[in-house]
Amino acid sequence: MALLPILAIVLGAAHGVMAADHQLVTSVAAIYEYNDNILLNADNEVSDNIYTIAPKLEVVRHSEKYTVRADGKLEFYRYQDNDVLDDTDQWYNGTLDATPTERWRFGAEAHVSDDNRPDRDIEVTGLVLGNNRRKRINAGTSAQYTFSEMVGGGLFLEFNRENFDDPEISDRKDYHAVLTMTRSLDAWLARTTGRLNLGYSHYEFERQYDRTGNLGIFEVTTLIEDRSEVDNYSLTAGTETALTEKVNLVVDLGGRYAQSQRELQVARTYSPPLIVEAPSITDDDYDSYGFVGSVTFTYRGERSRSDLLLSHDLQPVSGENATVNRTTVRVSGSMRLLERLHGNLFFQWYQNINDQSDPTQQDIDTQTWNAGGGLRWALNDYFDLAANYVYTIYDDREAGTTAYRNLATVQLEAHHDWLD
Repeated sequence: MALLPILAIVLGAAHGVMAADHQLVTSVAAIYEYNDNILLNADNEVSDNIYTIAPKLEVVRHSEKYTVRADGKLEFYRYQDNDVLDDTDQWYNGTLDATPTERWRFGAEAHVSDDNRPDRDIEVTGLVLGNNRRKRINAGTSAQYTFSEMVGGGLFLEFNRENFDDPEISDRKDYHAVLTMTRSLDAWLARTTGRLNLGYSHYEFERQYDRTGNLGIFEVTTLIEDRSEVDNYSLTAGTETALTEKVNLVVDLGGRYAQSQRELQVARTYSPPLIVEAPSITDDDYDSYGFVGSVTFTYRGERSRSDLLLSHDLQPVSGENATVNRTTVRVSGSMRLLERLHGNLFFQWYQNINDQSDPTQQDIDTQTWNAGGGLRWALNDYFDLAANYVYTIYDDREAGTTAYRNLATVQLEAHHDWLD
């Protein structure tokens, strides 16, 4: 149902435009996976065969001044042995890119998802979320203006919300704003643009749950309310350089300042008789400074492409009352081996760590390695066959455990553009 409003916007926004390119693509993928550690446990590893059917609908409208895109996908997955994990994940996306004039450019995007797979984030953030249902809404907008041939600027705004069915897992709200300025540096460095970015992020974490136990003859119910807020300010400066027609390099370096606050409220009720203690309230705050930076290197050739990303920044943790200093190293490459056969390889390393002396945060200290590759063969214009393998090492240094995972996947996908 979440896809219907997005599709309505797409179809309505482009109604009456004569010189537009339209696409209406439907696809369905049948996926087989073998996972030898489905929960990424260091002990008691559980392996299983997973079968997934994933239908998808995509609508695209494109003209000289705008591109509108919407897609929705369902993933019906079934575990051969651990059927308690059987579920359906949903993903919906919508984007708008408009250039009404030569100087103005506007963008908007929206994302809605409902997911529950235990290892869904390990290749995205390097962290394990577990078998907890997450409902997420993300929306963003941007405006960019070209002041002259030399100078440009833009404003980017974003909102994100995550909610979990489990009351002991933290719900979260994010608010982001980035003001950017660019200036051509061609007079000093060929094909180079200077960049200045001023950013602000506000994170809200909240969870409320109760636990029941016994103390002598009493049944004790403990109500816990845990709330945290983080305000993060950052400033980076950098350059974007087209080293050649095929090679691009982007560098942004700077610093950040963050303020964290946490309020933990604990109240106990004893029965019988019914006695309610006055709640105990603990308030903590913490200030921190840190480095922020990213380096992106891209190569785009006729038959191959490659990407390198190095980054470090303060990031929120899904499901936890915490932010972490996340360092990311990502290397990937792909090549057309034959006319219809493509291959790819990738390597990722994540470090997620926060200040152990920060009383407002849950302690996190992990490192994650992901490495893998695959092949994709276009059987014809309507069917693709793909095979992939990923090896993962998840080192939780806070818990003193290390988990390993082998994941092999085979996928057959059928797709058709009904407007082609």
